[in-house]
Amino acid sequence: MVTIANALTLKSKSKSYIAANPELEEGYEKLFKGIIFYGNIPWVIIGIGNLSGLTKSVFDFFAPRQMNPIVLIFHFSIVLLWTLSIKWIYFQNGAEFLERHPGLLKFQTAKQIKLFFPLMLLGGIIAMIVMWVMNPSIPNFQ
Repeated sequence: MVTIANALTLKSKSKSYIAANPELEEGYEKLFKGIIFYGNIPWVIIGIGNLSGLTKSVFDFFAPRQMNPIVLIFHFSIVLLWTLSIKWIYFQNGAEFLERHPGLLKFQTAKQIKLFFPLMLLGGIIAMIVMWVMNPSIPNFQ
């Protein structure tokens, strides 16, 4: 998940690229706004769960098998974001967009992004499977 700090780091890095190539400014602005909006959806869901009392702590989100509705919404949002990422990178020229707007990823080319994205996604999928399969004991801080 992406934090506001990551988005601000990108905003800072992008200034040098924009200075060298001003027509990239609109693209960086779209990237920045996309990260702020989409990257924080899971965090907002966690905040709603914790502030409303629907969850006892952040650790509840590691135990989706307990079928807590807000935890299920959180996990659904992650899968939805993965799906949107796949669609954007592979079918809407997102990898090429990232290649034209360096600074967010360490990968330099669209081909590298398309090759390594599935590996990164696989790590998330494995983590999600582990959370659904295991039955962790959730610490009670109350």
